[in-house]
Amino acid sequence: MVRRWQRVGWAGSTGLAVLGCALASAVLAGCPGARDLPPRVEDQPKAEEKKPEVPFCGKVFSDGKPGKRNSCCMGAAAGILKSADVVAACGAVPGAYLGEARDGDACRLYFQPTTGDPQDTWVMLSHPVIPTGAPAPVRPDPMLPWRWKKVALRDAIGYQALAAHDEPGLLDRQTILWAGRGRRILGLHVSKKVCSEAQAQALLQRAIDAVP
Repeated sequence: MVRRWQRVGWAGSTGLAVLGCALASAVLAGCPGARDLPPRVEDQPKAEEKKPEVPFCGKVFSDGKPGKRNSCCMGAAAGILKSADVVAACGAVPGAYLGEARDGDACRLYFQPTTGDPQDTWVMLSHPVIPTGAPAPVRPDPMLPWRWKKVALRDAIGYQALAAHDEPGLLDRQTILWAGRGRRILGLHVSKKVCSEAQAQALLQRAIDAVP
């Protein structure tokens, strides 16, 4: 009888052990391992911070005058014309480019002249933004003190100033142009030391094509 109970007791102990192992296996199988656990918050890779958009800015023109410091072009006119456009349209030497400078809402690109002051050798572009609801302009502002003639542009309206009433001699030094394509308009002043009139008109076409 004692042996029988010993066998039963051993069998019961074995059964309990097997059952315990089975339960333990089931529990362990349901528990994720260390490799399955999600990473801690501090271990997760941080998303890259979005950097603010930086306006187009090339080399800034410096005239070397003490106390005066130019800045790169900003606003609607920035980045529409690049030095490569002037080189391509006007035949300027790439190495002659001296940099850009902000002039209010306009942007100037300066070039080294063969003779004279670089202050007089530049291309200036303005790009006024037409307010929402205002009609699209089809000619230059009538308040400007100049007379105009039409110039041929592809898919755009173009004008060139013929006379400057209050600035005698201005058009001997500059070609002044205007272009419009829908609600996108440009004003372009080009030193004749940089481009001829025909080259300035070609540059105007490049500029109006580049307006987003």
